[in-house]
Amino acid sequence: MTFEKDKHQLNKIFKVLGKYKIMIAFLFLTIIISFITPRFLTWVNILNVFRQSSIVGIIAIGSTFVIIVGGFDISVGSTLALTAAMVIGFQNFIPWPIAILFVIIIGGLLGVLNGFLSAKIKIPAIIATLGTMTIIRGAVYLYTGGYPVYTDTMGAFSFIGNGYIGPIPFPIILLLVLIILFQFILVKTKLGRYITAIGGNKEAARLSGVNVDFYIIMAFLIGGVMASISGVVYASRLLSVTPLAGEGYELDAIASAVIGGTSVSGGEGSVAKTLVGALLLTMITNAFNLLGINLYFQYVFKGIVILTAVGFDSFSKNKNS
Repeated sequence: MTFEKDKHQLNKIFKVLGKYKIMIAFLFLTIIISFITPRFLTWVNILNVFRQSSIVGIIAIGSTFVIIVGGFDISVGSTLALTAAMVIGFQNFIPWPIAILFVIIIGGLLGVLNGFLSAKIKIPAIIATLGTMTIIRGAVYLYTGGYPVYTDTMGAFSFIGNGYIGPIPFPIILLLVLIILFQFILVKTKLGRYITAIGGNKEAARLSGVNVDFYIIMAFLIGGVMASISGVVYASRLLSVTPLAGEGYELDAIASAVIGGTSVSGGEGSVAKTLVGALLLTMITNAFNLLGINLYFQYVFKGIVILTAVGFDSFSKNKNS
């Protein structure tokens, strides 16, 4: 009887640890890194970590919705590049607020295209977005002519990427506002509940009367909009865009979501935890830079972290099934 009770208590402990594993890992790494390099926990460096996380973190919001619904979108890095280049180029003809609105619409339409190919044409999402990634990247080269595009606008537009509200950089505030908004949408609205239900069991959701194709497209729409907002922040931050902008960002965004606990098989995830995943990845890179560790080793270590997170998720799913 005592053995069974102890076993039950251990299972409860392991369940709690599994639920909060990302927070535990984040706190553990923070403590370890702060001992190794005292500069890590300075206010300036903390803001730097959050600022560096902002662009990938915004993309990762959209990636979270797409993964939860059961798909992957690897075109978001190219969407960032195209919308970043366009928001700079459009300012030669129209005011910057209208330019931002246009590129967000363009990002949303690209997301709808990805969703349509996946939901209606039944192309596997990773293949569909591989194709659109290539097409969009080609469009970036066509739009820029293969050369960087610049803007000399140092006023309100540059505030989006470089401004401060009090002591806090505006990109951080924008990221946190979007995290709160889309966490609310995911947890408290019909849109979020249906996207989660479809990722958990598409056929059961369909039999329950859910318009599955529509909500899959909506998840990809959110992914496209988030990528375009990241493109605006990117362009405003650097005031220039190269045709190679955003390369690899899609993988970092997916990694942030998965490390944050979003299940690669769909049906489970949290936007708030995705933020922690993005911060964790950035924190590792930041710590390695402070310690002067070779950039190539950073890629190796990041890959190990991603494989560990995905492996843990897959192992837990198989164990519980």
